[in-house]
Amino acid sequence: MKPPQMIVLGFLAVILIGSIFLALPISDQNGQATSYLDSLFMAVSATCVTGLAVVNTADHWNTFGQAIILLMVEVGGLGFMSFLVLLLNMTGQHPSFKSKMLIRDAYNFTSFNGGDQLVKSIVKLSLVTQLIGACLLSLDFIPKFGWGKGIWFSVFHAVSAHSNAGFDLFETSLFQFRNNPYVLTVMSLLILSGSFGFIVWFDLLNFRKLKKITLHSRLALTMTATLVVVGTALYSLLNLHHFNGHIGTFLAQNFFLSITPRSGGFAFSNYHATSYASLVLTMVLMFIGGTSGSTAGGVKTTTFGLLILNIRYIFTNRYKTIYHERRIPRRTIRRVYEIVFIYLAIIFVASFILLVTEHLPKDNGIEYVFFEVISALATVGLSLGLTPDLTPFGKILIMCLMFIGRIGVMTVIYAVGSRAKIDEELIQYPEEEVVVG
Repeated sequence: MKPPQMIVLGFLAVILIGSIFLALPISDQNGQATSYLDSLFMAVSATCVTGLAVVNTADHWNTFGQAIILLMVEVGGLGFMSFLVLLLNMTGQHPSFKSKMLIRDAYNFTSFNGGDQLVKSIVKLSLVTQLIGACLLSLDFIPKFGWGKGIWFSVFHAVSAHSNAGFDLFETSLFQFRNNPYVLTVMSLLILSGSFGFIVWFDLLNFRKLKKITLHSRLALTMTATLVVVGTALYSLLNLHHFNGHIGTFLAQNFFLSITPRSGGFAFSNYHATSYASLVLTMVLMFIGGTSGSTAGGVKTTTFGLLILNIRYIFTNRYKTIYHERRIPRRTIRRVYEIVFIYLAIIFVASFILLVTEHLPKDNGIEYVFFEVISALATVGLSLGLTPDLTPFGKILIMCLMFIGRIGVMTVIYAVGSRAKIDEELIQYPEEEVVVG
């Protein structure tokens, strides 16, 4: 099999095993078996680090069921290949050439060399970040919920936030922490750390030794900083009428709002009651997502950044895209447009289907469905309330969107696409103009 096919099958295997455990009575609060379709939906949502749920995580699942969800979130966030590398390392074996190809494709590395070592570094960095996050959250959670519950809540939400999963154990996400700037800030930083991307973290941690940073990381950090600053400023303007005089809480809330749509999935307010301007801004941020090679979804910050750069050069009648004195290859620019077009096409087609198959509550427009579709495809997990009321067909469609969003559109295309028998580059056809624009 080709590496993309192995990646797809690997995630499917994790989902299948997890869904079986969730369907068993031992995972339910009341000791009853959960319908397999709902269990499968939750397994897909957890493994694809999305956070959309057809049943309430806190109410429906017991500690065992929640632990299964957390394990799938961890595997989905780090990637099942990381556990394969750790297993090979524990048994004293080295990855084969095919395994190195799989590692490269799974983490979007640019070369085969040192991939297994980098994966081990990724696992260590993620676990350390989650541990620090759990310790910081425990300072607030333990006094509120006691030692046992406080530690479990701290670990669960640190892993969920860093993996950009959006699962919570508070029944109403972070509503009770709406006016708690400490928890909102810690959760925001955990989400941000997971959406940076493993390649960016590697460059940052080795900057003192290497004295340089890759063009990918430079663009990713620039776009992330821009989106966070601009997003915080715009949300602050849109929510100015909610300002109650506490500047620290107000800034923490809007800082959180600018980060959680980019694959975080947590919420401290009802998006259903927000303004249309805020909804549009949220959908744009969900569409962009995090950085390539991270736990986040969306078209990715680097993709969006190159799109903006290329459009800017088109407006100045220049055909080369330059960033920091480096020319971006045309094949990369072509892939940018392919990814953006395919994402938009999937969003419109899936939304159209759901508008036909699903029942929209009274006084809800098409944003009720579009918001859900973008959230699923970008593996965000925010919802206007459609998820629990989905029909069986709607649940299957949303599951497909979450899976495509986590694996990656291009990976899915490469996995299901057939290889041409004759290389198209060997055959040259005559050109003919077509009027466009």
